[in-house]
Amino acid sequence: MPRLDELALLIQSRYPLIVVETFEEHRLEKALEEVASSLRMGLWVWTATTGLAKVLSLTSMYDTQEPLRALAALATIDGEGIFLMKDLHPYFSRPEVVRKVRDLAPRFTADRRAIVLSGARVPLPPELAPLAASFALGLPGPAELKRLAERLLARLARERPVRVELEPGELDEFVERLRGLTAFEAERALTRAILRDNALTRADLEVIVEVKRELLRREGVLDYVAPDENLAQVGGFAALKAWLARRRRALEPAARDFGLEPPRGVLLLGVAGCGKTLVARAVAREWALPLLKLEAGRLYDKWVGESEKNLEKALHVAEHMAPCVLLIDEIEKAFGVGSSDDADAGLSRRIVGRLLGWLQDRTAAVFVVATCNDMSRLPPEMMRKGRFDEIFFVDLPGPAERREILAVHLRKRKRDPAGFDLDRLAAAAEGFSGAEIEQAVVSALYAAFAQDTELADAHVEQELRATRPLSVTRAEEVDRLRAWARDRTVIA
Repeated sequence: MPRLDELALLIQSRYPLIVVETFEEHRLEKALEEVASSLRMGLWVWTATTGLAKVLSLTSMYDTQEPLRALAALATIDGEGIFLMKDLHPYFSRPEVVRKVRDLAPRFTADRRAIVLSGARVPLPPELAPLAASFALGLPGPAELKRLAERLLARLARERPVRVELEPGELDEFVERLRGLTAFEAERALTRAILRDNALTRADLEVIVEVKRELLRREGVLDYVAPDENLAQVGGFAALKAWLARRRRALEPAARDFGLEPPRGVLLLGVAGCGKTLVARAVAREWALPLLKLEAGRLYDKWVGESEKNLEKALHVAEHMAPCVLLIDEIEKAFGVGSSDDADAGLSRRIVGRLLGWLQDRTAAVFVVATCNDMSRLPPEMMRKGRFDEIFFVDLPGPAERREILAVHLRKRKRDPAGFDLDRLAAAAEGFSGAEIEQAVVSALYAAFAQDTELADAHVEQELRATRPLSVTRAEEVDRLRAWARDRTVIA
């Protein structure tokens, strides 16, 4: 059980109240049992339905379901002890309950006794807040999850024939996918995977991902994106593809055993429409990881403090889904620092500060792909090493890349690229982004279909010549972006 030393320290520091916000009451109770045993203290548990009972005792204290009577009973118990009060906080609307807790506090501080208040959310009245310390139970780590998986397999095997068809080390991969789930959620996910066919195989990894998707939909702050493309379908990006290929296995448990930390992510700076978002989708598909998308519009709320809470929830959900790829598209629009800072009373800076802290300090295997079209709106701290592993500049495609992009989009639309003069079309597409080349191919297909004829070079070339690309309409911005990136980034 994690962080028991910290919990024991709070009790030994004689805090009369310790607040633990968690859904996992069973894990908390087990943790308190271990702490009580190590400190040679008694452990008592109270609920409004069962009253006050000493752990390992067969009976509850008489007439202690009512909270005020239970608190009065605490004063009569001799010796040091830990008193877990489950869902006591709703009764803090009663002044006499708050008063009784305040009366107990000085005696508990002197006698090394602590009341542990637990619940999904435990708001305290102002009178009690200064008396309390907070403790975060935390999610189960790899060792605890592995023990849970082994116990579950043994129990189910006693109830029915269960086949375990895993190669050495693959159970560790299951454990890695379970990270971010509570113990209850992890046990339900594994049980669901096993009971489908009374077997645990590598194919059941998808069940774990599906459970995480369901949790994601329930939270509603991030989108789950189905990544359809792989890196082979993304034209160009030779340096970026090679960089990603070297890190493909770095999120596996074996990488940690080798001494590697999970890769943190990349910042893709470049011209709009050059495939930056496509890279995020391709990475998730190539690495067989769920792809989450952070929508800035869902973060900001008109109520004070709610925007920060929404960001915290989004980051927590991303860690919940780890290992995963998190796409922050056009990051400068969501987290850029601009002239609106004073107008929003510093909200933008607080949001940016929290994101920067998370990018720097996170330990979960969340690979962040952030895209940016305007570097002038990003705070300098965001581009510091440690937030991202590398900053890549995505320029307009060169002749060979335009040829490759044309081939990809023709092939995607059931046309053989060998039947087209790709060199000629690539020359006609000079200055075009990948998205603009794709739209030229799509428009050419419409034209050919309207003429009731097969797609030909002439259709594509005509559409290319009829389009004014972004490199022409916004030439100054593109030149400024290239000049800034020349000595500061790696060319993708």
